[in-house]
Amino acid sequence: MSFLSLIWLIFAPILAALVIMFPRFPNHQVLVRRFAKWFASIHFVYALLFLAFFDTGMFGMSYEKELTFFGMSWLKSLGISAKFAVDGIALLMVVLTTFIVLITLFMSKIHIRSKHKLYYSMVFLLESSILGIFCAKDMFLFFVFWELSLIPVYFIVSQWGDSEARRAAIKFTLSSFVANMFLLFGMLILYYYNFAVSNVLTANIESLNMDEKIYPMWFQIMVFVNFLIGFVIRVPFVPFHNWYPDIQSKAAAPVNILLAGMLLNTGVYGLIRFNMQVFPAIFKLFAPVLMVWGIVNIIYSGALSIVQSGIKKMVAYANVSSMGFVMVGLACLNPTGFNGAVFMSIACAVVYSAFFVIISCVQFRTKTTYITALGGLGKVMPKCMYLALIICFSAIGVPFLMMFTPKLMVLSGAMLSNLEQQLTVKIAAIIGLAAIVVSAGYIMYFFYKVFCSVLLEQWKKIKDLSPQETGVLSALCLIIIYFGVYPMSIIQIYQSVSSIIIDVLQV
Repeated sequence: MSFLSLIWLIFAPILAALVIMFPRFPNHQVLVRRFAKWFASIHFVYALLFLAFFDTGMFGMSYEKELTFFGMSWLKSLGISAKFAVDGIALLMVVLTTFIVLITLFMSKIHIRSKHKLYYSMVFLLESSILGIFCAKDMFLFFVFWELSLIPVYFIVSQWGDSEARRAAIKFTLSSFVANMFLLFGMLILYYYNFAVSNVLTANIESLNMDEKIYPMWFQIMVFVNFLIGFVIRVPFVPFHNWYPDIQSKAAAPVNILLAGMLLNTGVYGLIRFNMQVFPAIFKLFAPVLMVWGIVNIIYSGALSIVQSGIKKMVAYANVSSMGFVMVGLACLNPTGFNGAVFMSIACAVVYSAFFVIISCVQFRTKTTYITALGGLGKVMPKCMYLALIICFSAIGVPFLMMFTPKLMVLSGAMLSNLEQQLTVKIAAIIGLAAIVVSAGYIMYFFYKVFCSVLLEQWKKIKDLSPQETGVLSALCLIIIYFGVYPMSIIQIYQSVSSIIIDVLQV
């Protein structure tokens, strides 16, 4: 389809940001907000068209496009190009990103009260950088978009958060710089060593697959670890996770939705695209360690979630805990576990974005996010309570809701895994199952305390959800229910890609 261009999809948000920041564009919050929402709606529909015309049976990349400059490739003499393409996994991440931006803009009206032009332009810049990460075919192009994403995150956190938001934004930026140093070091060594062996300058990710017969094992392990550290900081995994609960507790409510729904998946995508596909032999070697790491992440972050007094931090730690299932699924080295891991990554983005929408609605009315200060809101906010119940049930893995299938697939994949340390794997799967039960405890405690306990006097006059808030939450809940009942509608999109990745790992 000639009208479907990844270049337009990726760079259109930057154009929208430039239009908003143009001096002659009216500096009126209603006009800025309406323009942003209309653009985001059209952009989301455009992304859906890519999904509608996508050939799910195709092995490899689709919609390939190259951005040229006066007919010349970008840094052609160095083997670096601005090529974009997507497979099933990347395309799902792309559509999810455009959807998260759309619901974020709908929820921004009640929370963003100043610097509207800067806010909406930064949101679109972040969207463009995230889309570039998912679509880049070139290693250094991937890194350019990866670095670019830091700028808007810093501004949208520091400018519209609470009094400590600037400190949290700086902490995120410093953590990201450390991660990026590891990534850049790994990329440069990989680029140079590939040239030394093949005498061909290329940064094309598909051309960089490490053959253990050509590259020494110590070299592969060194580069693999650099990529691993760089990506797990972004996911994030214990012990590199501190920036995420901190930034979520300080950022404005719409920003919470953006971070939960978009940012973490870039780390997961990096693990799949680089650690699994470029270093399959080393990933297989590290798989038992990664599986144990995922279980530790589930338990440790879940334990921290239990002791939090603020609902933002509690949900953030629960999010980190759930991402541990992604690592476990990837480390299973079988189709069941891998498909569950990718599905889990998408489900976490949807469910925890929905959590932060609920928190946004509660925070706007009560001006607090402390669990002890809330109580009985279900009596005055019944619509919010029923929608929150669906989201909570999904988070704990109730059947026929979105998170049930990926958790079941990950744990089944672990039990079916053929890793050498089979006893360790089986124990890890049992512990993961127990962790699901524990997570049900603190998530339902959150629901009970906020919505079902005694209604406090100061909350008796607050109003229920507005039509716009009801629409956003209803859309999220419908997605949670639909993909819970019909999970194959997601899995079939990336199943052909997963079979290629797993076939290489199982050789």
